[in-house]
Amino acid sequence: MMNAKSEGTFTYREIYRQPEALSETLRHAPSRFVRVASIGPLERFTGVLFIGCGSSYHIALYAAHAWGTLLGLRARALPASEILNFPKAHLQAEARLLVFAISRSGGTDETVLAAERVKATIETTVIGVTTEPECPLRRAADMHLPFPECPERSLVTTGSLTCMMLGLLLLADAFGGRTLQVEAAALPEEVAQSLRENERLLRTYAEDRALTRFIFLGSGPFYALAAEAALKMIEMALTPAHYYPTLEFRHGPHLLLSPETLLVIFPAEAEGPYVNRVLEEARAAEARVLLIGARATEASAPQLILGGRVSELLRPILFAHLIQQLAFWRAAAAGVNPDAPPRLTRIVRWNG
Repeated sequence: MMNAKSEGTFTYREIYRQPEALSETLRHAPSRFVRVASIGPLERFTGVLFIGCGSSYHIALYAAHAWGTLLGLRARALPASEILNFPKAHLQAEARLLVFAISRSGGTDETVLAAERVKATIETTVIGVTTEPECPLRRAADMHLPFPECPERSLVTTGSLTCMMLGLLLLADAFGGRTLQVEAAALPEEVAQSLRENERLLRTYAEDRALTRFIFLGSGPFYALAAEAALKMIEMALTPAHYYPTLEFRHGPHLLLSPETLLVIFPAEAEGPYVNRVLEEARAAEARVLLIGARATEASAPQLILGGRVSELLRPILFAHLIQQLAFWRAAAAGVNPDAPPRLTRIVRWNG
C-alpha cells in the first residue's frame, strides 16, 4: 500500500489540478481560434482527420465525434500508425484534408512521421497539437497549437487529456457559432467539486481487491472515454481492463462478466431504452456495476450523477477525472507507483 505517499506523486497533482488547467484552456480558446481560422474557411477541405497514439488517439476519437456533430463535417480519427503504414487506404489523391496531429510530447515518432507522410501524399494542412512549445511535431506541422497550461511530469496522461479535449471542442464550437461557450465555462468548478465529493465512492471500488477485471462501456461521445478509462487502468494499476461500445458489448464480450468484474457504463442519452438489457446480463453474471451519467435512472444499480448542467457533448471532458481517480487509487491500493509504471516510457520512439 502506498496511500501515505500517493498525494506526493506527480500523477496525483496533475489529476487534482485540472480545474486550474481547464480555466486556462478556456482563457486561451479565443486566441487559438484566431490562429486556426487563419488557414481559411473549412469549406476548402473535404474532411477533417485527427491522428494520435495512445491517449492522444483517444483525444482524436473524441474530437472527431465533436467536430462531426457540431459542424456536420466528415470528421474521423485514426491511429497515427494507420496513416504511416497504410496511406493508400486513407489518403485518396483527391482529398484535401485538415489534419490535427496530436501528441502530448510532440515527439512521438509515429505521429511525427505520419504528419510528414500526409504532407507528402495529399493536399493538406497539418496542425500539431502538443503541450510542448518546442518539439519535433512543431517542425513537421504547418501550424503548431501548443497547450502549455497542462504540462505533465508523470508518464501517464491525465490533465493534458482534458485540456486538449476541451481545446479542440471549443475550436469546433467557435467555427459553429459558439453555442457551448457558457456551458463550457462551468467545467472547472464542476470538476473541482467532483474531485472533492466523489473520491470516496471511487476509492471504494478501486480498493476492492475482489475486483480483478474492469470493463468500460461508452458510445458516441463516450466511446473515447471508455477507451481511455481502460488504458488508464492498465497503465497506472496494471489491472486487466477492456472497453466496448455500449450495445456492442452484448455481441460476445458480455461473456467476460463475472462476480470479479466491475462494469462501468457511461450511458448516452440515445441509448436510454437499451441500457437495461446490459444491466440484466450483468446481474445474471453477478458482476458489479457503476453507472456514470448526468441524470438518475430507474436502473437498480449504483449511480454516480454528474453533469446535469452541461450538454452531453461536454460530459466526457467532465467525466475524465473520474476514471483517472479510479485508476490512480487502484494503483495506490495495489502498491504500484503511478508515476513510473514498469516498461512505460513518456515518449514512444522507433528511431533511436
